[in-house]
Amino acid sequence: MTGRREESARESRRRLLRAATDLVAEAGPRAASVQAVADRAGISRGSVAWHFGSKDGLIVEVIELAFRTAEEEYGRRLPHSGPLTFDALVDAHLAVVDAPCGRVFATVLPEVLRDEGPLRDAYIEGYERTRQVWIGYLERIIQDTPGLPDAKSLASIVFGTGIGLHTLHNLDGLVDREAAFAALKQLFGVAAGVRRG
Repeated sequence: MTGRREESARESRRRLLRAATDLVAEAGPRAASVQAVADRAGISRGSVAWHFGSKDGLIVEVIELAFRTAEEEYGRRLPHSGPLTFDALVDAHLAVVDAPCGRVFATVLPEVLRDEGPLRDAYIEGYERTRQVWIGYLERIIQDTPGLPDAKSLASIVFGTGIGLHTLHNLDGLVDREAAFAALKQLFGVAAGVRRG
């Protein structure tokens, strides 16, 4: 009986987290009210507090899950051996941006820029882990290419460019992100002169 109860609790938690993730991805943390999450999950609103402590606790879990998902996606998409290319990193980033986790990043970012607190802390922690993945990959690409900026600076440039392009695309729909990312790959290829995919 205890096993069944525990499995039911885990399933309720998963449903609440999935519902909150969908709502945050669609319209940001403010759209993920306790009632909206409970309604979408088909579970009582008291379950949010029981599983996550508060709405903020739930949104922190959404943010942490989004970053874990992004890290897994980079792990799947970035080559671990053979030719390491900047193109592969940009393609992986574009895939993450287009995934539900990328939509969570885009909708949560304005909130965490505006207010300090647990959401911002979770975002910064997740971003720093992701940035370290990028830095490690870029260090391996540029190690034999003199004249390029350091991997930390390159990671900031690519990540910042991705955020800007995604924001502009969402703002007016006139920005062709794929074309802009292709231009970024081309610029890096010209600068590096080698290892383009």
